[in-house]
Amino acid sequence: MQKVSSILCTFIAGFLLFFAWSGYIREEFNSNEFQGYVIKKERSEKVISMGSSLISQTQYTLFFEDGKRLQVPHAIYLKIREGSHIQLIKNKDNMTLTE
Repeated sequence: MQKVSSILCTFIAGFLLFFAWSGYIREEFNSNEFQGYVIKKERSEKVISMGSSLISQTQYTLFFEDGKRLQVPHAIYLKIREGSHIQLIKNKDNMTLTE
């Protein structure tokens, strides 16, 4: 009886571990691709209230020819010129500029 329960527990643990890892892997490789011509670059300041103090945060936005709008990090904003064709890949919080 003990042998059957240990085999059953091992099988259930392996089954649950498989589904946990498959969800994690699916989430890791889920990415969005943005490509097109950049028609406008915009730098704006956003004021955030943190208790009794105000903090300004710079936001960098790209406008594509098809009407899409995308906020990008400062490093990518500096590399891109208006009128250029770009391809960006966004995975969770990371953004990569491909050439």
